[in-house]
Amino acid sequence: MCLCHNSDLSEELTQETFYQAVKSIDRYNGECKMSVWLCQIAKHSYYKHLERNKKQQRHMLQDDAIHTSPEAELIYSEDKIALNRSD
Repeated sequence: MCLCHNSDLSEELTQETFYQAVKSIDRYNGECKMSVWLCQIAKHSYYKHLERNKKQQRHMLQDDAIHTSPEAELIYSEDKIALNRSD
């Protein structure tokens, strides 16, 4: 909750954290407290979430840029047709 300030996302990331912890419990070597290990997993889960969101936003922006004008729409649809024909 401290990182994302969103209760729904926080809950989702907590579930992901414990899922990842259970999956990789054999790699926990006891050199640090279990809570520190879990916090590291949570932090990495949050960073993965941020990266996925960045990629989705970039993809959505690219799609919006492609579809901004009728000419772009025509070119886009012609490209799709050409790609389907080449298969």
